[in-house]
Amino acid sequence: MARPRSHFKDADGETIQRNLFDENPEGLPPIDDAPIAQKIVIAQKLPEMRRICFINGRDPGVALMFHYHSKNHPLKHYTLFHGKEIDLPVEVIDHLESCGRPHYAYKNGENGHPEMYVKSFDYMFQCKSVKKVA
Repeated sequence: MARPRSHFKDADGETIQRNLFDENPEGLPPIDDAPIAQKIVIAQKLPEMRRICFINGRDPGVALMFHYHSKNHPLKHYTLFHGKEIDLPVEVIDHLESCGRPHYAYKNGENGHPEMYVKSFDYMFQCKSVKKVA
């Protein structure tokens, strides 16, 4: 069954305003009371940091830009350059080293027909730890 189409694009301003207030009689909440404005990220603990040399195996020589967020790590933008040293949280390092492209192969299944499976992964990024020199 098809969903009924809205004809608000052909309606005048009064009709739109009346239908909007039928759905929500109080109107839209003020911007200050919006739930997004009330969310503040408070770090409970500092993440463990490690100094690494970033190796971009997917596009050598090209900067890698990405956002990372998890339950323990607030949303943050990272820009990593190939061959440069940087301090990163261990959680982000684990994420980068787990990024891989699957290599597929075929094997005979139970019924004798070939079926595809993941043979191995080609890991795209490496984070080599750097020893601190005194």
